[in-house]
Amino acid sequence: MIGTGSGELLRALGLLNGRDGGEIIAAHPTYDELPSYAQHWGAAMKFVPVDAQLRHDLPAMHAALSPRTRAVYLCNPNNPTGTVLPAPHLREFVRSLPATVTAIVDEAYMDFAAAGETASLAGLVPEGRRVVVLRTFSKIHGMAGLRCGYAIAPPDLAAQLAAACMTTPNIFAVRAARASLADVGFVADCRQRILASRARITAELTRLKLRYAEPNGNFVFFDTGMPLARFTELMRQRNILVGRLFPPYDTWCRITIGTEPEVTAFLQALREVGSNA
Repeated sequence: MIGTGSGELLRALGLLNGRDGGEIIAAHPTYDELPSYAQHWGAAMKFVPVDAQLRHDLPAMHAALSPRTRAVYLCNPNNPTGTVLPAPHLREFVRSLPATVTAIVDEAYMDFAAAGETASLAGLVPEGRRVVVLRTFSKIHGMAGLRCGYAIAPPDLAAQLAAACMTTPNIFAVRAARASLADVGFVADCRQRILASRARITAELTRLKLRYAEPNGNFVFFDTGMPLARFTELMRQRNILVGRLFPPYDTWCRITIGTEPEVTAFLQALREVGSNA
């Protein structure tokens, strides 16, 4: 089914699985749209810290299951860490879930994953699994302002999701989405540019000896080596605005990859901050 964006679909899923005290398991940190909305409707969120590589800790998430669990939220690649899990590991995890538990797999950044690192779990839907796979046109298709996303799910879950959504996509978003799907060259060029800029950033972080999570999105999550508030101010003085804090990673920064000139400006500012730290 199509929604006004994957965010709208995530909120609907949070409502469906979180109301009346339903328990939802999610990694920490992860994208907050579903958890925060689910908690608004009374959900009992159970957060499981990411592992030492800042990836979803699947064994710990499985151990967190209880009779109250209604859903497990899996953001792959994860936001804000950018890390991924191999598709075989994720498939095994989803197949091991109780029949009453829905796996919600958010693949908003899948198009940026490094080749061979992971793959979509949409193939589990025909198996009859309680799995919902979410995709969006807001990232690699460049349609963040138009708001269009979609869910791949079994018919019964799709019907429930459609009933819980409170908006519908506008005709401009639908037509733009169709046009973008047909423009294979544009999408391929966007991917190539983002991956090239991402490699520039990680190469500089390596040179500066700053730790970073292995990136598979259109952003990089790295340890600045100082309190984020100080790093934010130093970068602001150089006309670079960086992302917000993601507790408990109070020295880490999530930087979104922009145009090539913007990446160049960021790297120059990063070098200056590093040399003056």
